[in-house]
Amino acid sequence: MAALGTAICAGLVFSQELKLSGEAKTGILWEESQDEGKPKDPSKSRVRMNSKDDAGSEAGRFRLNMDYDNGKNIGFRARLQWETFSDATVKWVYAFGYGNFFNNQLTLSAGKLGASPWGTGGPEMWKELEVSREGGMRLEYKPSFIPEEYGKLNIGFVLNYFDDPDEASITRQATLLDILQETIFGISYTHDAFLFRFAYRLDSERDSKQRMDGKREGDKFLYRIEERAIGNVLPGFQIWALGYLVGVGASEDQFYDFQNWLFTEYSPPNIGGWVTPLTAQIRFGYDYVESRQIFHVRPSLYFHFFNKLISLGAMYKYGQDFGNKIFAGSPYLYMEIEPKIQFNFSNSYIAFAYNLRKEYIGYYEDARGADPIRQTQWMNLRFGIYF
Repeated sequence: MAALGTAICAGLVFSQELKLSGEAKTGILWEESQDEGKPKDPSKSRVRMNSKDDAGSEAGRFRLNMDYDNGKNIGFRARLQWETFSDATVKWVYAFGYGNFFNNQLTLSAGKLGASPWGTGGPEMWKELEVSREGGMRLEYKPSFIPEEYGKLNIGFVLNYFDDPDEASITRQATLLDILQETIFGISYTHDAFLFRFAYRLDSERDSKQRMDGKREGDKFLYRIEERAIGNVLPGFQIWALGYLVGVGASEDQFYDFQNWLFTEYSPPNIGGWVTPLTAQIRFGYDYVESRQIFHVRPSLYFHFFNKLISLGAMYKYGQDFGNKIFAGSPYLYMEIEPKIQFNFSNSYIAFAYNLRKEYIGYYEDARGADPIRQTQWMNLRFGIYF
C-alpha cells in the first residue's frame, strides 16, 4: 500500500510538470475533377473523411504535444501524430530529451529531433532540417552577455544520420566522415523589431536520395525573417518571409529547387463592440526549379463578427509559370477561388469551405493539340479542436 501511495504521489508530481497540448481535426470532403474535352468520369467524384485545414491527406489529424520539465533543467519534448484513423499506427514526429546548463546558456538535446529553433514556421511551408530516421544530437548556445533589450541569440549545430538514405543501393558501410557531412548549422536572433532564422544542412556523397533522372539533392538551406517594428505603430500589421533551398551550389549531378514566400497581413485588434473588423493578407510565392519558375499570388480577406464568433471571406490563388512551362503558351498555370465561413468557439471551430480550381496540365499536349485544362472542385465541412 505504501508503495502504491508513493507511485500515486510520484504520478501527481509528474503530471504537474508535464504540459499537454495538441489538436484534433477532421471533416467531410466532397471532391470532383474534370479534364476539359473528355467525358465526365464518375470515378473522379468521391466523398471521404478529410479536413483541408492543414490536416494531412487522410481522414484528419490527431496531434498530441508533450513537454516535461523536472524543474532541474532536465526534460523532454515529444509529438505524437495520427492521421489514418483506420490504422492503429501512431507516428512519433519527434521525441527527444534535453538538458539546460550554465544558466540556460547551453541546451543539449538527443533523440528523434524536432521543434527546431531554426525552422521556417509556416504557413505554406513547414520545414525543419533536423529530419532523420535515426535521430541525432543538437547543441544550442544562447549567450547571456547580450542584454535582454538587444534581443536573444541562438546558435548551434546538429549531428545526425542521413535524412533519407537508400541503404539497399549502398555497398559500403557509413564512416564517421559521412555522418559529419550531414551536420546542420543554425542561427536565430529574436528582437522586438525583427526576427531571423537560418539553417544549413550539409549533404554527404553516401546519402543517395535521387530523382528518377539520377540527380542528387545536395546541401539544403532555409530561412525565416520577420519585421516587427511597424506593428508597434500600426497594431495588427505583420510582414514575414520564409524559404527553402535544395541544392546549394548544385553541380551537374545535383538538382536545384528554391521555394520562397512573402506575407503581408493586417488584422487590427478588437475595437470594442460586436465587430472585430477584418483580416487582410496577401502572399507572394516564387519557386525556381532548374529550368522552370513559378510565381504565386494569394490574396485573402475575411470579415469577423460578434467578437470573431463568425468569420466570413475568401482566398484567391493565381500561379504563373515561366521557362520550361507545363504547357507551352498557357496564359497561367492555375487559378483558384476559395470562399469560407467559420464559426469560432473556445478552442474549437466549425467551418465550411468551397474551392474551385482550374490548372493547365501537360500530358495531353501532343495527343490533342488543344489546351489541356483540368477543373477540380471540393466542398469541405470541417471541425477542429485545440487543447
